[in-house]
Amino acid sequence: MVYVRNKNKRSDYLVLVSTDLTLSEEEIIQTYGKRWNIEVFFKMWKSGKETRSISYDALTAHTAIVFARYMMLSL
Repeated sequence: MVYVRNKNKRSDYLVLVSTDLTLSEEEIIQTYGKRWNIEVFFKMWKSGKETRSISYDALTAHTAIVFARYMMLSL
């Protein structure tokens, strides 16, 4: 278990739990950060507010655009 304190509000903290006991505290925090970015990406992708089409081609194009946009933003 790793406790991460909020810098702005010291009474707030986040508890990260890992079953891999070989990971250091820094590695657990980095892994959580990567996972959070993926969660945000999938939320954007699944929201579907940018397209109203149900055709396969439109949905495929939408997915490709969301992936490309997310990669550009993450860089």
